[in-house]
Amino acid sequence: MRKTLRQVCFALCVSLLSVASAYAQDQNALDFDGVDDEVIVDNASALIAGASGFSLTCWVRPSEGLGHNGIAGLRDEMEADFYLLRLDDTNEIEARFRNSNDIAFSLTAPGLIYDTWQHLALVYNGTELLLYLNGSEIAFTAASGGITSTSGTFRIGNLVYNGDNFTFSGQVDEVGLWSTALSIEDVECLASSHIDGTAPGLELYYDMDQGIAGGNNTAITALTDQMGNADGTLEGFGLTGSTSNFVAGAVIGVAVEASLCEGESYEFNGQELTEPGSYTATFTSSSGCDSTVILTLVPGEVNTSVVQNGNTLISTASGAAWQWVDCNNDNAPIPGATGQYYQATAVGSYAVIVDQGCTAMSDCYDVTTIGMEERQLPLFSLWPVPVSDVLNVELGRAAQNATLTILDMTGREVLQRTIGNARKMGVDVSGLHAGAYFVRVQADGATRVVRFVRE
Repeated sequence: MRKTLRQVCFALCVSLLSVASAYAQDQNALDFDGVDDEVIVDNASALIAGASGFSLTCWVRPSEGLGHNGIAGLRDEMEADFYLLRLDDTNEIEARFRNSNDIAFSLTAPGLIYDTWQHLALVYNGTELLLYLNGSEIAFTAASGGITSTSGTFRIGNLVYNGDNFTFSGQVDEVGLWSTALSIEDVECLASSHIDGTAPGLELYYDMDQGIAGGNNTAITALTDQMGNADGTLEGFGLTGSTSNFVAGAVIGVAVEASLCEGESYEFNGQELTEPGSYTATFTSSSGCDSTVILTLVPGEVNTSVVQNGNTLISTASGAAWQWVDCNNDNAPIPGATGQYYQATAVGSYAVIVDQGCTAMSDCYDVTTIGMEERQLPLFSLWPVPVSDVLNVELGRAAQNATLTILDMTGREVLQRTIGNARKMGVDVSGLHAGAYFVRVQADGATRVVRFVRE
């Protein structure tokens, strides 16, 4: 059997734009300590001076902390403001454009998630200022004017207000400054793919892919601008260890995990995959975006454990589909035997085929008597069900040398007790994890199994 991922990828690429699908990978970001780390680009406002529209984009992974956190942008409080900032002790974003006539237009919106990668975009198109989070618009206001200043300083990880530093605590990746207004389609693409260095209007592009993540990077003094317009000066960074340094960055794209069933293959990017592992490909979505998809294939697992209670067989698999078969008849399916439990009506050998995304068959179990064990073993009752701490077990009548075993849903024995000649005992189950279990009582040469739930 062959499964395909391509159509699934297209759907995921679109849907995950609004949920910040980002994970760690082998490309770098910059970690800012919130004390004195920053990147400084002098006179960067000259790159957007006179433009009818401009944009600022980046990936951020903010840490929780007090104080305003300047993420990136221009801020001089006079004629060249265009920045992103996390407001003091909140998950709110402040975005502002101040034109060269000293008229400011501001946006605030909640939505930042601590310790999680997410994409931000601020766009001014000549009539509106728009803020985007993970490819979706979250705030806008009417705006006008432009920036004519050529001396404004662009900063990453800090913004300066009245001499105070609003330093950023967290990580930043893929920073871009554009001398054009990005469209919604552009922003959606950037939330699912890396910045294209050939894109029109891209003036500054810092991909942060320098040094060794978490290594000794003290020889690096500048952050490379992939456009060649203006490298940024690194200030305050320790550049060794897991903070204040280059660290593992954001996987920009869609992460998908799928099971590879035994004997099957998986079609991915024109390949027939037959081995578990991690695979990467780039797909073009309906909006024209190149979106990276990281597929992790894991071995498909099927729980084929069975608990036997006389002529009753119980599959311990949950969330599955079942088909019981007759092992003595070339594993022929037994009509109507599609439940988790199967009560044999004749002596024989039986197994169950379990479908949990992948399909596998259990061992065969011999049923040697019909009805005898049930008559020989006294009934027993359990309470309370579900149970939190102590499970009470009471036999319907006294039995010789009765034993009690608790099994988990894989059939593994997790607890054993001897009942002896008593009819009643309390079993401490407080050490068991929450979930479903079986109680197996054996006495007088017979076995009976009952299911219960631990809260």
